[in-house]
Amino acid sequence: MNNKIFLPFALSSFMLAMSGCGGESATIHEDPNTGVKTSTNGCDASSDSCLGFVVTYPVEGLNFDCSSDTKNHFITQLEGNIATGGCAVGDKVSFYIQGQDSSRKIELGTVDLKQISPLKVASQPVQISLLDIAKGMTGKDAVAMDLTDPTFKTMVGITRIFQAVGLSQNGHVLGDVQPIELTAKLKNDLEKLSANVTASEFIDGRYVSSIAPWLNLGTVSESVAENVAEQMVLLKNVNIYSANFLAVSALNVDVGGFHGKSQNQESIANMYVLTTRQGYTTGYTVQWKGKPLTTGSQVISSIGRINLLTQVPPIKLNANDGVKNWISPLSNSISTPLSFKTTSTASDQLDIYQGTILSQKAIVGTEYMYKQVTGSSTAPANNVYGQWRQSIDNENFTGSIDVYQSNPATYLDRAVFKTINTVNNGENYIFPLYATLEFSFQDPAMPVQKVGIVIDEFGDIRTNRSATSLASDQCLTVNANMQDSNGVQQYRIGTTGAANQSSNDKSITLRMILANSIFGPLDGALIGLNESFMYLPQDNQGNVSNLSSGGVRLNLQNLISSNTTASGINITGWDGAASKDAEWLNMHAVAQSIYDTANKVTPQSELAKRQQGKINISLPTCYSIKTKT
Repeated sequence: MNNKIFLPFALSSFMLAMSGCGGESATIHEDPNTGVKTSTNGCDASSDSCLGFVVTYPVEGLNFDCSSDTKNHFITQLEGNIATGGCAVGDKVSFYIQGQDSSRKIELGTVDLKQISPLKVASQPVQISLLDIAKGMTGKDAVAMDLTDPTFKTMVGITRIFQAVGLSQNGHVLGDVQPIELTAKLKNDLEKLSANVTASEFIDGRYVSSIAPWLNLGTVSESVAENVAEQMVLLKNVNIYSANFLAVSALNVDVGGFHGKSQNQESIANMYVLTTRQGYTTGYTVQWKGKPLTTGSQVISSIGRINLLTQVPPIKLNANDGVKNWISPLSNSISTPLSFKTTSTASDQLDIYQGTILSQKAIVGTEYMYKQVTGSSTAPANNVYGQWRQSIDNENFTGSIDVYQSNPATYLDRAVFKTINTVNNGENYIFPLYATLEFSFQDPAMPVQKVGIVIDEFGDIRTNRSATSLASDQCLTVNANMQDSNGVQQYRIGTTGAANQSSNDKSITLRMILANSIFGPLDGALIGLNESFMYLPQDNQGNVSNLSSGGVRLNLQNLISSNTTASGINITGWDGAASKDAEWLNMHAVAQSIYDTANKVTPQSELAKRQQGKINISLPTCYSIKTKT
């Protein structure tokens, strides 16, 4: 037979794009009695040899040197919502703060790009966090988010400096992360220092007094900076996480996908989950399990198990949304199993219990995938691989999983994300924002469904339902257990990605997954994931069938500009630069339709009628704009 190589759709683009070259280490020679002249924000990220990066705290003018370039010095540059730079693939990047006219500087850490992402992926810059920079200063990984950890404490010190700079610029509010600029004048004022500020001073606290002639850190307490630092660490995990069922071992290729077996049956599955800004995860898996029937020469199990798509109905299992930090933002490894059940009271449970995010891209389930993602020629320890297990119907399943991480979130611009914590006294704020989503179906016979939501002061999204309806006409708060003041249980359903602001655009991107039986015909809806998902393997011409959960943007221009709810809000999707209707997609329903079609199920099952549709939005009468006093 002719073997075909099948790639999971979400992974194929970055696997095929992987190419990189190493940079040679070099010593940087400077005249210690002069300042440093800087040029643009590093090498050209479109070049094959250049690895673009984003500093996750949005700071423009942060100095950095690339180890392979002994002649030039660079600074980060704000582009949209992010601070960008670039060095050669495999370089070590040294960060510091120094002006052109002063020899004094604040020495920050050196980040080894090989440890973050040894390979370049087209159009995917790597993220460098303040924790990465702090690790370069202490030489140690952070193991706890408290001040007893020297690396986290060093990150808190850097955060404190950036917060103090922000307070002196543009009326920033203490504790809020917003873009700052290390201006030429500010950096030249470092001449006021009696000596360079070194990494050791961040560990023992001497940096506060050392920096005092240049910047007053008394305006930012260590506890405030600690809270901001923790927010920034959690932001690292605000991504979409997806996995696909397809796997093939052929022609020296072993793409594992999401599969496993028990003693008597095989299992394949897809997964769609997201993590919120507070570290919680919501989503679901679609699973097929049974004994795949094969015909003719189709004997390779990795191909044969795909037949389960049409031989058994798909089962949906919802994630436990009470799990926080399932992937540790410090170790990048699964620290708490991510559990899925058909219902919250079901005895069956599927746990993704092992795996490490590699190169900021994926958890891998096989040695082949590990080498593809990392560029390594040797296999890792077994605890690096993605593993899952499940007990159901007196059978125990085990297997491997490849999880693709995508669509990282950014800070939220205060010109759009106006909360009591981001505006000054006397200014209006609009979050928490209460709204009602209206879901229509592609099948016109299906009635419109309404779901009440709240975008809270952290940028996360929960339901706002009553005891009898998915949409409430009351704007109530919730306690730590997600119960509102009427005793109604609310549920986490999503988060925000980024805020966009210009003279004619004030919007915020949304991402949501409705994964609970309370949502009725909307259970399984994916909104704003901005990701394409494969739902059938390649056909004879090599085409992959896929559907897209496109991006969704909440437009707040009228609300912010007019300071009134009279003009309301609206929601749109996008296709490149063009706006379109906001849409939703249900991959469980898509899977059911595939089964129905293959088995000539008539009439079509109710689930299969709920594959996709459009979204509108309105403000409830209880919502109002507030003023900070």
